[in-house]
Amino acid sequence: MNDSPQLLSSVLVHTNTRYSLRRDEVVLPSGKHQDVVWVDHPGAVGIAALDPDGRMVLVRQYRHSIRQDLVEIPAGRLEPGEDRLQAALRELEEETGLRAAEWELLQDIHPAPGFASERLTIYLATRLVPAGADAAQPDEDEEFELVRLSPAEVMSATTDAKTLIAAALLLLRENDTRPLPD
Repeated sequence: MNDSPQLLSSVLVHTNTRYSLRRDEVVLPSGKHQDVVWVDHPGAVGIAALDPDGRMVLVRQYRHSIRQDLVEIPAGRLEPGEDRLQAALRELEEETGLRAAEWELLQDIHPAPGFASERLTIYLATRLVPAGADAAQPDEDEEFELVRLSPAEVMSATTDAKTLIAAALLLLRENDTRPLPD
């Protein structure tokens, strides 16, 4: 028996500026065959931006795949060769008009590993200030409404997975009463 799955074939089905769609034939170590169609995604970032009152700065935007508006953390795809933190700085500014003086890595997640390779890095951004007149602008096809909610309020305000995870991580931090290490 093999130690790892074997890739028998890989076919590029579709590509665009956002992702590629592939169809792979794989043999598992057990000998079982799988026909897998999956999205090859460049990766993304999400930002849990907290204002001085402890509220998350979120965006409400239309998501056509589910035909409704969603409340979400600011987020976006990586540009080719872009550093993840630099992408987070850019996305926060483009989507909210804010900049943050402090950044902390919260968590890397795979939002949909059953069909996509995307790795999304969630950052905590604090000490927010307006970006000013030179602020980066949203892409021309994007439209956002800013929303501010506590992490607890977020848990019932959205069905967006990355946003729920970010809010849950912040709630866990608030409720962690363990003493800090020396």
